[in-house]
Amino acid sequence: MTPLQKAKDLMDNGQYMSAVIILQNINGLSPKSENYRLLFMSNCWYKLEEYQWAIDIANNVLQKDEYNEIASQIKYLSYCELKDFDNALAEIIHFLSFNEADLYKVTLEELLTDIRDGFINDEDIVSKIKELALKNNCFE
Repeated sequence: MTPLQKAKDLMDNGQYMSAVIILQNINGLSPKSENYRLLFMSNCWYKLEEYQWAIDIANNVLQKDEYNEIASQIKYLSYCELKDFDNALAEIIHFLSFNEADLYKVTLEELLTDIRDGFINDEDIVSKIKELALKNNCFE
């Protein structure tokens, strides 16, 4: 079993710190495997409630793979946990401005509900979220 697979198995069993230790010591991976290593590490830090580290590592993934919706979503969710809703919205808007939604479809639907319920009021943000929802065939 490769160290990357061992770390994934630990993550699947909720042993995130053990997975991080393995992930931090893996070197010499192919670019694709290195992206997985970073993505796994970002997810572990998110699960361990180290949200800024999760954001920083997800940023590294997105610099190499701007289409990585999982990395973007880890950033979005981490910003939400930090109660940094401006950056959370900025992340989803930025990602979806250049990519189609897959995992983000549910999030878009939730944001449309928040708009309807009056939790999001900024006209520019409301307009952009509605535009992205329409582009991605998401409806409340």
